[in-house]
Amino acid sequence: MKNERKDLIVKYIEVNDCITNKEARKLLGLADSTTKRMLNEMVKEDILKIEGERKARKYLLSKR
Repeated sequence: MKNERKDLIVKYIEVNDCITNKEARKLLGLADSTTKRMLNEMVKEDILKIEGERKARKYLLSKR
């Protein structure tokens, strides 16, 4: 289930260039804290990178 959610986020970014926490929450239907945890985990795994601060934060695919 977790990997399916990560795949959804990656596919969304491939189409839309980036994703915000709000967009990810809507896409996955998860709570704010759960979504933040998943996005931060993906950053630590070098799947995503962060651009911007706080409310302006966006997540983009890492260039691997």
